[in-house]
Amino acid sequence: MVLSKIEMNLSEPVVRAALRDAQKMHRLVAGLYGLPRQEASLVYRVQVQGQRVNLYLYAGQPIGRSRVLPWMFLAGERELSRWLASMQEEQLWSFDLLTMPFKKVPCGENRNSRRRVLRAQEERFAWLNRKAAQNGFMILDVQEFPGAKESALHPAERGGRLYLDSYRYSGMLQIKDVERFRLALQNGIGPGKSYGLGMLLLKE
Repeated sequence: MVLSKIEMNLSEPVVRAALRDAQKMHRLVAGLYGLPRQEASLVYRVQVQGQRVNLYLYAGQPIGRSRVLPWMFLAGERELSRWLASMQEEQLWSFDLLTMPFKKVPCGENRNSRRRVLRAQEERFAWLNRKAAQNGFMILDVQEFPGAKESALHPAERGGRLYLDSYRYSGMLQIKDVERFRLALQNGIGPGKSYGLGMLLLKE
């Protein structure tokens, strides 16, 4: 797994357009690898700091240097195999996660269902703790912050406009199952991974 960081300027029209439409951001990010997101084993996170837009990416391979556009700056890249191998049970990490806590609700008379964001904070925390247990860690301390309210525009035959209502979680976790935790880092947590959700950022 490779961690990469791309810096972009908010003054660039293409960047502003991608921030308004998560589907455009998805295409921009996938274009760095020349592969569909799942084939690239890609999860990512967008952070806006003043006039700078930081793009953090976990993927199964480095970014194709020839695919970095002139208004992008590749700020750093790190191969994470040794870091992943050094992880142990009971280790503590500070974490930051942007995700969409949800439940599935029936959609009409057919058997299909759709995701509906959880509105009660206690339900969201319960969802987050379940996801932690499924992914090999325990949350020791956490704060919740409003995330981005985004949308992605699909063709009409794929449902039209999709709305994303996310929450940001920051706190402390403890590893309980190393293998499942490594997979959580590689695969992301929760829905919306095509649109910049689910990347688990860690700091000692």
